[in-house]
Amino acid sequence: MIFEMSATRCILISTLSLAALSLESNWSNVVAEDISETESQPAIHPLTNVLVYAKSRSDYLKANVRDYAGRLIKRERINGKLQSYQVIDVKMRCEQTIEEEVVPMAVFMRFLAPRNLEDRRILYVDGKNNNRMLVRKGGVSLQNVRLKIDPNGASARRESKYPVTDIGFSMMIDQLCSRAKQDMANDPTGTNTKVIYFRAAKVGERVCTRIQVVHPERGEGIDFHEANLYVDDELQLPIRLTVHGWPEKPADDKPLIEEYTYTKLRVNVGLSDAEFSETQLDSPTEQATKTASNN
Repeated sequence: MIFEMSATRCILISTLSLAALSLESNWSNVVAEDISETESQPAIHPLTNVLVYAKSRSDYLKANVRDYAGRLIKRERINGKLQSYQVIDVKMRCEQTIEEEVVPMAVFMRFLAPRNLEDRRILYVDGKNNNRMLVRKGGVSLQNVRLKIDPNGASARRESKYPVTDIGFSMMIDQLCSRAKQDMANDPTGTNTKVIYFRAAKVGERVCTRIQVVHPERGEGIDFHEANLYVDDELQLPIRLTVHGWPEKPADDKPLIEEYTYTKLRVNVGLSDAEFSETQLDSPTEQATKTASNN
């Protein structure tokens, strides 16, 4: 079950109901005003400006974001089945060079929901532990069992579409770019592609620019009906991504393929090595036992 953001590749990255967690400022309350549709010249594909914009966001992330802490709410369709919402507190540090010393990318996650994953903890530090994730299983049973798992292995991918080395803010941008390039190749004239920018869109209380890409008709090599990326106007970071397929009938809802939302974001907080030490995997009981034995 993994997430991440990579360094220079970086950024970043139920039974316990989301209602009980309040989804942190009602993030699902997404609205928009002042809609403006792209007006491209006949020779320019509707997605050209999207690629230019995505490249500028990627460059900004690499130049300005060293680390972050926040909460990720995600839902994915895996092997045709829509999974439960997962709510995860995330701390992430991008790879950086300080006084000629390379500080590796690192990520720590603690799961809040669903109940079968509650208090699962995952630690990944690039280049350590043979590039394996350290996982404390959490959940109702086997909660203190610890494992070393290949982030690209089958067990890690059963519960997540993306490995720890391929998720986060940069993943949202990379997904937008790769899908745009694929769509341009499969719809070269742009006749089956519509791009709209929504100004003053809101995710919870955060004001964003929303980029919506719609393919009205199914087409060879086009794998989604609608994708929406929300870029926080203040933080200049992508904080929400939704991707939907085509409804079976016009009156049906668009089936969700994947959805990621970041809340409670704090950027460049100066996360230390201690935030990514193996002691972060300890449960409160284990921490208390260690403290008592040291006294």
